Amino acid sequence: MLRRSRRAAILVAGLVAFGLACAAYSLNRRSQDAAALEEAGRTLHRLISQRVDQHDAHLTSLSALVQAAEPAPVATVEQVAASIIRFYPRIVGIDVVDLAPNPPRSLLDATDPAVVAEEARQAVGSNLRTRALEGGSRLLLVKRALTDGVGHYALALVIDMNRLSASDTPLPEGAVVQLRLIEPGQASDQPASAFRADIASRTQPLRLTLTTSGPNWPLPPLGFLVLVGLVIALAALLIDRLLEARSAAQEAARKAVLAEQDARLAHAGRVNAMGELASGIAHELTQPLTAILGQAQAGRRLLTQPAQDQAVLAGAFEAIARNARRAGDILGRLRAWISKSEPVVETVDLTGLAGEVVHLLAANAQSVGATLRVAGDESRPLVRADRVQLEQVVFNLARNGLEAVEGQDGERSVTIEVGTQGGDAVLAVRDSGPGLSPEAQARLFEPFFTTKPAGLGLGLALCVRLVERFDGVLAAENAAEGGAVFSVRLPRIAGEARKEAAE
Repeated sequence: MLRRSRRAAILVAGLVAFGLACAAYSLNRRSQDAAALEEAGRTLHRLISQRVDQHDAHLTSLSALVQAAEPAPVATVEQVAASIIRFYPRIVGIDVVDLAPNPPRSLLDATDPAVVAEEARQAVGSNLRTRALEGGSRLLLVKRALTDGVGHYALALVIDMNRLSASDTPLPEGAVVQLRLIEPGQASDQPASAFRADIASRTQPLRLTLTTSGPNWPLPPLGFLVLVGLVIALAALLIDRLLEARSAAQEAARKAVLAEQDARLAHAGRVNAMGELASGIAHELTQPLTAILGQAQAGRRLLTQPAQDQAVLAGAFEAIARNARRAGDILGRLRAWISKSEPVVETVDLTGLAGEVVHLLAANAQSVGATLRVAGDESRPLVRADRVQLEQVVFNLARNGLEAVEGQDGERSVTIEVGTQGGDAVLAVRDSGPGLSPEAQARLFEPFFTTKPAGLGLGLALCVRLVERFDGVLAAENAAEGGAVFSVRLPRIAGEARKEAAE
């Protein structure tokens, strides 16, 4: 569950990072496009300013030429106009209009003389008049040719606005250029993401605007999306692995601490159990010690006889040695039982371990009038576990069984059944007691839950922890024929391990 939540959080963080990367790309691209549009606008603005200055120069030259003679030298003006149009394609028409006749007369037939005359009459002195033609696609420039403040000729230039605003260098992709005449009282509107500037000319009030036809927030290209997706996926995988390793290290440290605490608790439980086993220990040691004493007295009597029977004497000494070893084994088992050594995982024979527990609890079983025995098939399953801790689990279960049958009418028995089921070894402690109540079954393995008046409620909780440490499962149920059954299921080792352990 924790792993799933962590991966969900990493996925959400990855999606957020992906979105932020796309937003950063769009923001950066938008900033670059705006900078490029600004630079292109400034460059084009300088170019158009130079071009409109040339218009003033052309009109001044033509004015001087018209005023050179009376009447105006039409042929000469026409040749000059043709040269100007040839070298400056944006100038699509040049005309000279005679204002004296009514109606005015065009000398070069390039414009509407009435329109030129109207603009010329509104001109103050030799100032230029401008007028938008054909919906603003063309610009009309009108200037009167004056001699001593009077004159009846008007000069006209017709400018193609598209050619006037054409750039000599490539514009940014999607850039749209608009050059228009500034009309009196016209609002100065500027769209978003645009460059706008008025042309620096006193005679030609023009406004240049550059806009972009692209989206306000450019979408990242497919290659960028794939690259960012791969980088984020690799980063997410690396983070997941690092967090997994960190979690595993923390879990290992936690298990180590729990294992140490469990070992201390288990040792305390074994030491506490020694008080209950004291009478059994005394009983077990009495038998070999009594035999040793009897054989020693018999040997001493044989030594006082004149003719010693060496065979009988040797038998007495052999009996002494055998019973001494037996007493030593009893004490060795008890010493191992209460020792506080570190857990050692080894190959354990469950049948043999069950027999050791029967020996330890033999006196307890006798005191409550119960039979305690080991039953099972010939499989003798082997498992990997710490022998002392696993023995403590079986000891606790068997002792609980003896306590359950104590004072019961009829047969009092506790049976430790050892066998196999599939790939698992199964050890079941079955008693003939009253069984488990529904409340006890529901809370049986909870720490500090007990049905004993003087119990602490830690025995079964500790057993569960110890069994789970060796990848096992501890379960409890009521038997159909009566009584309770506690089952320990542990992974059984392979046949090669069994053969190695036997050798």
